[in-house]
Amino acid sequence: MSFLFQSLLTIGLPLIALPLVIHLINLRRHRRVEWAAMEFLLESQRRNKKWIVLRQLLLLLLRTAAVALVVFMLAGPILRSSWGRLLGQGTTHHLILLDDSYSMADRWGQTHALKEAKRVVSQLVDQAMARSEPQKLTLLRFSQTAHLSAGAEFDLGDRSLDRQLADEIESLLGKLQVSETDAGPLEAIQAALGLPEPTEDEARIVTIISDFRNHQWEKETEVRQLLGQLREQSARLHLVQCVEESRPNLAVTRLEPEAGIRAAGVETWFQLKVANYGDQPAAAVTVGVTQDGHQLPAVLFDEIPPGEEVTRRFRVTFPTAGAHQLQASLESDSLEIDNVGYFACQVPGEFPILLVDGSREGDDGFFLRTALNPGGTSKPGWNPQVESPSFLRKHDQLKKFAAICLLDVARLDETEVAALEQYVEQGGGLGIFLGPQVHRPFYNERLYRDGVGLLPAPLDVPSQMLDDADRTKPDVEVSEHPVFRVFAGQRNSFLSVIDVHFYYAIDPDWRLPTSGETSILASLRNGAPFIVDRQFGKGRVVVQFCKLSPQSTDLGVWSNWSLNPVFPVYANELVGYLSSTRRQFDHHQVGDSLEFELPVADYQPEVRVKIPRTHESRTLSLTPQDDSSTYTVNPGRSERSGIWQFQLQPRDGKPEQRPLAVNVPAGEGDLHHLDRDGLAERLKGIDYEFSLATQMNASDDQLAGFRLSDTLLYLLLAVLVVEQWLAYRTSYHARV
Repeated sequence: MSFLFQSLLTIGLPLIALPLVIHLINLRRHRRVEWAAMEFLLESQRRNKKWIVLRQLLLLLLRTAAVALVVFMLAGPILRSSWGRLLGQGTTHHLILLDDSYSMADRWGQTHALKEAKRVVSQLVDQAMARSEPQKLTLLRFSQTAHLSAGAEFDLGDRSLDRQLADEIESLLGKLQVSETDAGPLEAIQAALGLPEPTEDEARIVTIISDFRNHQWEKETEVRQLLGQLREQSARLHLVQCVEESRPNLAVTRLEPEAGIRAAGVETWFQLKVANYGDQPAAAVTVGVTQDGHQLPAVLFDEIPPGEEVTRRFRVTFPTAGAHQLQASLESDSLEIDNVGYFACQVPGEFPILLVDGSREGDDGFFLRTALNPGGTSKPGWNPQVESPSFLRKHDQLKKFAAICLLDVARLDETEVAALEQYVEQGGGLGIFLGPQVHRPFYNERLYRDGVGLLPAPLDVPSQMLDDADRTKPDVEVSEHPVFRVFAGQRNSFLSVIDVHFYYAIDPDWRLPTSGETSILASLRNGAPFIVDRQFGKGRVVVQFCKLSPQSTDLGVWSNWSLNPVFPVYANELVGYLSSTRRQFDHHQVGDSLEFELPVADYQPEVRVKIPRTHESRTLSLTPQDDSSTYTVNPGRSERSGIWQFQLQPRDGKPEQRPLAVNVPAGEGDLHHLDRDGLAERLKGIDYEFSLATQMNASDDQLAGFRLSDTLLYLLLAVLVVEQWLAYRTSYHARV
């Protein structure tokens, strides 16, 4: 026999002597008084003395037994013999919740956290197998809980423990690896609560085997509430920790283009972010970068402070159109999985840009088109297409353009406005360059629409920038926005040559909204807005309140902005900013669905999928659903990080490769964990046991057998009933 709460015996067993102590104290309180009339009663007492003493002794034993039964019942006795079936509960059900998130790959010495966890599971199985009583087992991995609602099943669910099951468990543990997910305890506890409640003849023992990382248990109230409910359904709750100290760790948390991918042959700025989850600064961190398998110059981080993320920019040029990939790798540390970041994309030869030119001479379109694609040997990556405003009536063609610019357009009809709003709401970028042809009432009524339309601010009349004889500031002052990066370090020399003579003023009653969706990117010397940006749906609108072309108009020359030496660079940055949402890449994490669609008219109904870092591949046969014109490619959820390769077969060409990058979720690499005291602080009020995996061994023998608590409860009730009856019979009561 063993006890779940051995410490209660130490505290409670001395209380068994309490009835005897009370009896002795009461004897000392009696005082002998001689009384002649009592002689007759004393004579009767002497004749019945043996029977009276026997009843009092029996009453004392019953009271002592009642205290002992209470102590033993609270201590949770477990009987490990064939007699236990007659006295205790019939079956012990072991419910094991096993953490397999990727922080369990934390390595030290010759072992790692998951290896320690598997050793604990093996010990639990061996101890249960050594018992003659019926044993059942359910094994649930943390990573499974996210998919239970989709019909996934447990590895081992509510199975009777026999030699066959023990062999299955051994085989499963031998193949088990970390899941590369950030699965936490909340979903696992919720899944355990979803199991059928224990039957009357079943004692359920819940064992949670985890590394108990801080970030996984930070939802203190919710975890405590759910764990408390699980404890109420269980005979015992045991927490087993697989790590004993927090180790430092670096992780690649971001690898992606700064503002969307660029076309083939165009330099693209990438951002690389590395997090330091340790308690000490990390100095001289080198990250190796490969592009399509070829080594690029390494990215150096001078220092990464503890608990912080640092970002570095580096340049990449994809030389040809088609599929390309990047990989950024840190040096080896205690957790390898998050040391690598992946990026993949389909790079086009160029991006089409629609320039809708409404200027009288067509000069606005000429200057912007020349800045975006001057011709010759340069490869700007843009294909500007200049059209008249009537082109906007071809609503179905707008979605193919990476960005649209309206250049001094007078007005649009209702369907054209609706088409532009839909284009921007779905992620498109719209640039508006005002000019003398603009019909101000139309812009205010249909494009501004009291602040809910495309235009970020209502227009006032064209105004003249007055000369300042004592001028010390340039006509245009720019912000720190990325589109003005070209002015950094050279701001005075480039901005000082810009002259603005006319511009559209803004209604004086307008105030900058506090929502943050609208911002002023550049202002004039007199404080009037010059370039304003507005978020609209998933896209954005940027308005320049001045004519783009430097040609003379009825008012005169509006500005020489487009003649500035760096205007082509600015124009490229502006179009890149407008089109960034249209040039996004597919971003996936482990556990995400990799589903995408293919046109039936363009591709054969078969796709081959190669899983990263393995030799495994799958062949998917595609069938369009409900007379659809597209196939749905669905290889399931991504279970492994890396570059997933999809080999597609076009109907009129050679096989096409489409890569998708899958990265591990950021944050799981923070290896700070809760120790015994930390868990006790967060789980106040919950009755549980705590053990370290390294301290558990084959002699730990508290996990199998028959609970006697219910039997002792029934016995206690019987003892109390007999005690009350005997106490009544032993005392003196007047007969009625």
